[in-house]
Amino acid sequence: MEESLNRNSIQFSPTTVTAGGGGAKGTAEMQEPEAPALPPSGSWRDPYRGVILFLLVAALVGTAAAIVAGVMTSNAVLFEVAITLGLATGILTGVAMAQSVRTRIAASDQPIPQSAPAEPQAASAAQSPQKLEPSILIRRLKLVSARGRLWIRNLGALGTIRIGTAIAGTIAVFSMLMLKLPETRPDPLLAGVIASVGLLAAGLAAIAARYLGQIDVAQLPEAPGLCQGSRLLAWISGIAALSMGLQWAQQQTILRVLYFVLFLINAAVCYALFTVRQPAGELSEIFSVDLAIVSALGSRPNIFASILDTGERQLGIDLRSTWALTVVRRSLEPLVIGLCFVAWLSTSLTVVGVEEEGLVERLGVPVQGQTLMPGLHLHWPWPIDRVFRIPVKRVQALTVGHEGEEEGGPENVLWAREHAANEYTLLLGNGRDLITIDAAVQYRITDARAWRYRSQNPNDALRAIAYRVVMRSTVNRTLSDALSENVATLTASMRAMVQQEADALGLGVEVVGFTVGGMHPPVSVARDYENVVSAELGKVTAAVNAQVFRNTTVPAAEASVFVNENTARAEGAEALARGAGEAWSFRTLESQYHAAPEEYFFRRRLEALEKNLTGRSFVVVDSRIQRDGGDLWLMQ
Repeated sequence: MEESLNRNSIQFSPTTVTAGGGGAKGTAEMQEPEAPALPPSGSWRDPYRGVILFLLVAALVGTAAAIVAGVMTSNAVLFEVAITLGLATGILTGVAMAQSVRTRIAASDQPIPQSAPAEPQAASAAQSPQKLEPSILIRRLKLVSARGRLWIRNLGALGTIRIGTAIAGTIAVFSMLMLKLPETRPDPLLAGVIASVGLLAAGLAAIAARYLGQIDVAQLPEAPGLCQGSRLLAWISGIAALSMGLQWAQQQTILRVLYFVLFLINAAVCYALFTVRQPAGELSEIFSVDLAIVSALGSRPNIFASILDTGERQLGIDLRSTWALTVVRRSLEPLVIGLCFVAWLSTSLTVVGVEEEGLVERLGVPVQGQTLMPGLHLHWPWPIDRVFRIPVKRVQALTVGHEGEEEGGPENVLWAREHAANEYTLLLGNGRDLITIDAAVQYRITDARAWRYRSQNPNDALRAIAYRVVMRSTVNRTLSDALSENVATLTASMRAMVQQEADALGLGVEVVGFTVGGMHPPVSVARDYENVVSAELGKVTAAVNAQVFRNTTVPAAEASVFVNENTARAEGAEALARGAGEAWSFRTLESQYHAAPEEYFFRRRLEALEKNLTGRSFVVVDSRIQRDGGDLWLMQ
């Protein structure tokens, strides 16, 4: 029974860490202790299989969450955290596959094979020149192809996962260099939620590191490397939470530094995955996670102590016991106190810009006298003196009609589009029309003391004056009147009224200009207003078309009537003249008839014959033919 158990047992070569010198000096010593007895073949199961799968799922979920949070907040640090979690996902996938291989080998009652050496025949075949090849280029290509196939064959499944993870991580890391993210300020609630999730992830990573640190390497050979990686992930998750606070506080410089640090860490992890090698004598079914950058930053919970340990291992010098560090430790507290004192004294120096004037308040009371001119000035440190710098030579602008800043780039002049996040609408004089005004007041501070002390919130006071002036200038107009107003005249009168009321309040400003970018109906009713305007234009167009039709049809009809009337008159006159002529002709014939009836009939008969026989062939037969004895024969 003992021989059977010893034959079916698995022996790993663990890495033990021993303390030496003045600190935690880690030395990797390969030893082969007696492996624990395993159950008979076919019944052995890795006890930490579920742990690795849980960590793998957590890494996948964390990667997706970091990508979504990065897209929602435009935070480059979160994208780098997503790349780190993606690399952890690839490494955990390799560890899970190594566990499966070890489980199958233990269940099949076979000894675990060592790393297979390169096949000598294939290597010799790849290295020996082909004498029958006619071209050197073909021989070189075949040699490269043979070496590539040999490298892929020797790489194995675990090596393929490692190289694939390194390639994907390298592409993602360097793709981030081409990604241009806008510098936006996230919503406070969203930033708080993401920061809380980051801190929760850091806590879970710390718990995982503590758990993995207690696992026997004989059971899980990758436990020490995973423990170091979990510690590093805990720090990176904390950096992700910190980045949300920095982004909300608009500290872009520190954000870039954190992004650059994570970029270097991810690049170093990818390089370590490319260059890691299986140590001599180590089993090939172990996914090597002994990465230099992870060991340097995660060998201890304290990342700075881990860096010191790495330097000690590389240099062979105990940095904690050096004279320089001893001096620094002893002088650290006085140095910090001295730096704090110098920082407090530096508050007594104030630099006033070339476009500014400074006002000094001592214990909350304004100091009388001349204001501080541009340059370096010395005064009592904070909190005794406070200096307020007022930009008296800078032309400033405040918006009227909307809140928030307009988007960069060319202005959208279409009135049916919103120019800012919140546009106000004003009620005009007839009580039925609403109008939106996009305007701005340009002003310059002429009296710094009046601007600072005459009003508690001078910007709001000036904006209220501008709104009051706009209401006064549009309240007695309809929407059509307001839209057809002369803008130059309107803005000139508004600027004068704003200046007059600002002088009455003693704000100490000079109104340089009042510009109106546009006056239009509210955007929410833009489509309805367009329909109304289109209907009015259609009405005007229809009226004009009708007038044109009338102007062309009525004169034509009148001309036709005039022509027909004149034609009828002419025809009537002609018929009347014809009738009169016929009547006079009949009377003449009547008088001729009464004068000589026989001659009249004879002449009429001759006229009828002449009329009917004109142009015809005829024969005249005289009655004297028979008298003279002639005969007339008619033949058919």
